[in-house]
Amino acid sequence: MEQTLPPSRTFSLLASLRAGFGFFVQVMIGAVLIFVASLVAMMTAFAGLMLAAAALMLRYLAMRQTARTPMAVNDGPVTLQARRTPRGWTVE
Repeated sequence: MEQTLPPSRTFSLLASLRAGFGFFVQVMIGAVLIFVASLVAMMTAFAGLMLAAAALMLRYLAMRQTARTPMAVNDGPVTLQARRTPRGWTVE
């Protein structure tokens, strides 16, 4: 008859510690990945807000500058006279 020895307690304790440490490492890697993803999302949002602010500034500053400059008086729409030549169209 064969008998097997019961597993030693030190082996099970070390195995439990090793499994617990492995789980802790996995949790920390997950936390770091979530942190990096949130950091990337915040930086992308910040870049979008800065781009929108720059576009608004350009729009409203350009409107102010055109209002300051005196506008030329236009009598009406400009009509160009064109005629056909052997090389193509010529505008006079």
